[in-house]
Amino acid sequence: MAKTGLLRSIADAALAIDSGRKGFATRGKEQEGRIFYEKGIAEAMSAFKEAQATADPQTIILVEYVRHEVV
Repeated sequence: MAKTGLLRSIADAALAIDSGRKGFATRGKEQEGRIFYEKGIAEAMSAFKEAQATADPQTIILVEYVRHEVV
């Protein structure tokens, strides 16, 4: 996957994690929040593993930067 694809995956995962966290705090939305949270974690893990597999330091740094900026 290209660098922009990895960055997009991380941003999408962070958005899902954030939505999940907000769902946990909302009465009646706990189940939906849990689903978003788990989906985001799975997407993030997949993207980070792919970034590590590239062994390109620039890609790993970009992914870490996006993760910190989005979350």
